[in-house]
Amino acid sequence: MHSISSTLFACILFVVSIAGAQAGALNDGLRAFKAGNYQQAMAYWKPLAEKNNPDALYNIGLLYMKGLGVKQDYRAAKHWFKQAAKYGSVDAAYNLGVMYKKRRFGYPSSKDALYWWRQAAERGHPESQFNLGVMLAYGNGTKKDINAALNLWQKAARQGNANAIQTLAQVYEQGLFGITPDPEKAAYWKKKAGR
Repeated sequence: MHSISSTLFACILFVVSIAGAQAGALNDGLRAFKAGNYQQAMAYWKPLAEKNNPDALYNIGLLYMKGLGVKQDYRAAKHWFKQAAKYGSVDAAYNLGVMYKKRRFGYPSSKDALYWWRQAAERGHPESQFNLGVMLAYGNGTKKDINAALNLWQKAARQGNANAIQTLAQVYEQGLFGITPDPEKAAYWKKKAGR
């Protein structure tokens, strides 16, 4: 699966889409973050978060999740991510799914992971589409549905998700999950994977 840290860092680099003063404060916070001055980044983002800016809410959640400039606190990260997701952050919904699946709140919850990944997948988040597809393919916390899994993997693969591309190649090559092997589809996805 996609590494959380690389996804998180890539996502934080994507938070520069708001105009005016908010964009300035977001960018200033991003520069502070890149320089390793996490407390200064928090100082820039906190006022925006108080105005329900989804990017600022998400970024603060990242700081708490990773323990950057603050004590690592998964419950605080959960709070900030839930607020960010409420205001439209698909990355926050994705990370909530990851945190539930990886027992960051003391217990695993496939049900909660499914909920958050479904929220993000429906809005086109490729890592969420891949992860939700895996859960559907194996019936992990939900009813098995290989057709829905294939559909999600194809959506993620079309967005360049390497895990989805490799999974589709294997499914069609080996006939996994009861799928009839399809050498033509396997070759197509292998080519996409660069193998």
